[in-house]
Amino acid sequence: MIAARLHGREDLRIEDVAEPEPGPGEVKIAVAHNGLCGTDLHEYFDGPMACTNEPHPLTGGVLPQIMGHEFAGVVTAVGDNVDAVTVGDRVTVEPLYRCGHCDACLHGMPQLCDFVTTHGICSDGGGLAQYTVVPSWMVRPLPASMSLAQAALVEPMAVAYNGVLRAGVGPSQSALVLGAGPIGIGVTLGLRAVGVEQILVAEPAAARRGAIEALGVEHVLDPAAVDVAEEVRRRNGGRGVDAVLDCAGAAATFSVAPAVLRPRGRYVILAFVMIDVQFAPWLLARGEFELTGSLGYGPGVFTEVIDLIANGAFPTAGWVEHVEFDQVPHVMEDLHAGRRMKVLVDVPE
Repeated sequence: MIAARLHGREDLRIEDVAEPEPGPGEVKIAVAHNGLCGTDLHEYFDGPMACTNEPHPLTGGVLPQIMGHEFAGVVTAVGDNVDAVTVGDRVTVEPLYRCGHCDACLHGMPQLCDFVTTHGICSDGGGLAQYTVVPSWMVRPLPASMSLAQAALVEPMAVAYNGVLRAGVGPSQSALVLGAGPIGIGVTLGLRAVGVEQILVAEPAAARRGAIEALGVEHVLDPAAVDVAEEVRRRNGGRGVDAVLDCAGAAATFSVAPAVLRPRGRYVILAFVMIDVQFAPWLLARGEFELTGSLGYGPGVFTEVIDLIANGAFPTAGWVEHVEFDQVPHVMEDLHAGRRMKVLVDVPE
């Protein structure tokens, strides 16, 4: 079968590899679509970091690694002791491996496991291949109304929706989203899904502003053209917002949040970037702000997002595109340069 394997930094090769078969408790999937995301870009341009030549303690994964952790497809075979799905079922995969015995796992936070990794980041196989094999407990059957392309977006939209849940906002409240890339769009749609009435988005790139405006978001700000803090308060009746959700991770965003939050508002960081920032801790005390993070998604979030997508909460027009499998190395360059939004790779049969 064909697969896209990461051998090292900026060394992604489309190769012929052996087709995997499921063992006991495992499911084999013919992949239809696989999304490319920021984690893939970090591993490709800045790593490899998550997967090296040392076997991962949970998965045994080593380089070269078949990439891809946002995917959906059709079950083609199951191993012994699998009864949750059968051959022909349409599925997506909740791809997190966890140890089950560290403090985070024991307290219901497997996404924060000491050894957490992801299928397609450091594992035996990944979604950028014609077939992949996963443990049966990762597999999520799809409702009839959901397409396989929509299902390949469940994983990143679960990341976004987890941030919304961490913000703790709902009807009659307000939020500012920093950044309108795929996760920023997902956060915005997630805020809408939980009933947040006043949603504002700040994004410097014109194409991204246009994409999120096309989804019906009224308050989209260009930080190069307006003072974001002043404009947010002007559009929000003179008061601060209940939450800021940072999907950009730029150094400048750390000065924006304290300036726009209402007292005891919450600043949620979703962006996963390796930068040092200057931050005055007294600002947190002065407004009694809460500074928190959101990583991956907690138990139950993935399946909740399947239902939300099936019910139309995450429309894809204008910000999701499809590419052919052999374009993957070129598309990685485009994504890194900001020339594309969200990309789904169509995997050949």
